[in-house]
Amino acid sequence: MNTSTISDLIGSSQYRAVADDSLKDEDNAAWVMELDSSTRSEWVERIGWIRLVDRLAENELVDPGSFEFRKFYTSWKKLLNKGYLEVGSPYGDVLRHIRDRWLGDEFKPTNYLSIQSWNSFLEATARYHCKDLVIETLEQYTNMLETLSGSCFQVLPYLPEKYWPTAASFGALDQFYNNLRDMLEDAEQGICYLPAQLLDEFGISRDEILQLQACQNPNYTKMMRFWLDSYLPRLRQKTYELMVAEDLPHLGKFGETGRFIAIVELSGFFEPVILTIRAFPTSTGLK
Repeated sequence: MNTSTISDLIGSSQYRAVADDSLKDEDNAAWVMELDSSTRSEWVERIGWIRLVDRLAENELVDPGSFEFRKFYTSWKKLLNKGYLEVGSPYGDVLRHIRDRWLGDEFKPTNYLSIQSWNSFLEATARYHCKDLVIETLEQYTNMLETLSGSCFQVLPYLPEKYWPTAASFGALDQFYNNLRDMLEDAEQGICYLPAQLLDEFGISRDEILQLQACQNPNYTKMMRFWLDSYLPRLRQKTYELMVAEDLPHLGKFGETGRFIAIVELSGFFEPVILTIRAFPTSTGLK
C-alpha cells in the first residue's frame, strides 16, 4: 500500500464521526511506522480493528440513520456463537481476519483472553456510544474506562498473559486523558462523560458542560483539580507494573504512550487542565 502514515493505514477518517481522528492517531501511534515490517503489520492490524469499531459507533451517534456498528456487532456475535461467518455477513473481511487470528485450530491462552477482551470492548462500545448517556457515579465512570479502552488495550499484539490486568488499567488511564482532551467536541455533540455525582458535588450542571458555559462557574477549576490531583494518581498507580516492565517483546508500545504521560507529569499535571479550560470559550476571563 502506498502510504506512509498510520492514519491512512487504519482509516482514521473513514465514516462520518464526531471528529476526524487523523491527527490524534498520528500523535498516538506514528511510532508504529518505525517498526520492522512484520511487527508493524501486527500493530496496524489491531489498531485498525479498534479504529473501525470506534468510527462505526461514532457514525451512529452523528447519523441517526446509520446502523453500521450494529451490523458489525451482530455479525461478530454470530461468529462468536456459531464459530463461522454466514455468506454476505457485513464486514466479513475484517471478521475473517479476527477469526483466523483468535479462533483458529491452534489454542493459545492469550487467544482466549483476546476473544474475551474484544467481546468486552464491543459490549462497552454498544453501551457507552449512545445519545443522552448519563453516567451517575464515579464508580460507573471508572468501569467505563476499564471496559471500553481497557479491553481494547488488552487485544494489542505481543502482550504477555501476565500483563493482561495491568494493560486494562493502562487503557483506562489512556481513555481518561482522551476524555479530558475531547471535552469540547463531545459537548458539541451533546455528550458529557463526567459523572452526575461529581458534577453535583462541585456544583456544576450537566447543561453548563453541554452549553460550553462551565468555565464561568468558579467550581470548574476545582473539579478539574480533583480529576488531576486525586483521581488521576489512582489510575496511574494501577499501571506501575506495566510502566516499569522490561520484558515486553517489541516494546511497542506501551512505552511510547508512557513517554507522553511522563511529559504531562513533568508539567505538574497542569497541561490537561489548561487544554480542557481552553477548549471552552475564553471570554470568561479565566486564565
